[in-house]
Amino acid sequence: MSDPQLDPDLQEFLEIRKPGAHLEEGVVADDFVLMLRVDLDNYPKFARVDDSVTYPKAALDVRQLLDVDSGAELPDYSGPYRADLRFTDFSKEALATKFLPWSEKYLQLVVDGWAGEVAKRYGAEAMAEIEWTAWNDQVVPELERMKNEFLPAGAAYQDDPNQQRRAEDRVGTRVVYAGLFTPGPNMIDLSKEQLVTWLLGSHEYLLQCIEAWAAQITVRYGLDEMFDIQWTLWGDSVLPGVKKLKAEYLGITGNTVEDWMKDLQTDATAMPGKAFDLSFEMPEPEVGVMTFNRCVAVDQWESMGRPDILEKNCNSTCPKSMIETTKMYNPNMKVEILAIPPRVDPGNVCCKWRFSMRTEDDPEYVPVERTSKPPPD
Repeated sequence: MSDPQLDPDLQEFLEIRKPGAHLEEGVVADDFVLMLRVDLDNYPKFARVDDSVTYPKAALDVRQLLDVDSGAELPDYSGPYRADLRFTDFSKEALATKFLPWSEKYLQLVVDGWAGEVAKRYGAEAMAEIEWTAWNDQVVPELERMKNEFLPAGAAYQDDPNQQRRAEDRVGTRVVYAGLFTPGPNMIDLSKEQLVTWLLGSHEYLLQCIEAWAAQITVRYGLDEMFDIQWTLWGDSVLPGVKKLKAEYLGITGNTVEDWMKDLQTDATAMPGKAFDLSFEMPEPEVGVMTFNRCVAVDQWESMGRPDILEKNCNSTCPKSMIETTKMYNPNMKVEILAIPPRVDPGNVCCKWRFSMRTEDDPEYVPVERTSKPPPD
């Protein structure tokens, strides 16, 4: 199976889609995006609460900070919501034995979702070609950099096992994603700072793998198809599985806005780094607000001079993930969009979301059955 040769425009598109590429100097609008197959008229648009209100960037992310010791040694996140959560608030044991294994399972769940949906649409052979091209062309070149950036000096990493697979044997054989950020048996011996850095690296690795799939779909079938696949797989397969993983590994359960805010604070696809900067607040007991100060999609499409494609990108992915997941926590959790691209000023936040609980007088309130049965032993 030979990989398709990319022309310079396609290669430039793939380069700008790498995590962190939008932060480099000299990024300019790319005329190639004009050729992408995307319908900018016919797609669902989600309304903001008030179009006249904008939100300048204010409080920035603190979850990644290593130089502040709260003294907390949380075993998981089953306890109360922490407004100023930092990953160093968790114990070394929690980071080594819960967060890092959870992050890898999250990655596998997502790439399995991509593989399943792509195979359903185009067949197993096309899926294999897409996955192996994504891995070899877009992930492999970044492995050494990520190893040096995020893993402790001397950390053992075996050679990529996928390179031992002959091209003719790839159909019917999936890429092995485990290895680079797979936690080893002696992780507890690392410092908390090293463990948090490892976790942030696993987040960037996850984004690199997701982006590789998305970019390969885009160059073959167009943006509209990529958006549709994302819309389908996140709502139908990934989000339910992610919620179960968070309950199993991180102790995040329950059905309140507070529980949902804890879910958002720890999500592996939106950790702080090159791609994202978020802030969280609960101004009232049953009201939560999440703000994206920086988002890779916003930076990338704005750098290409295409806020119109950005608008479709955001409306085609983010609202569904928010709405579907909040329903899994509580059917009466309300999602309001305070800000969503396009934005009128680069000094404004990328998007802003408010979560609250519907009351019984709300027309969209879902009656919840009450039972008198005692809880199971």
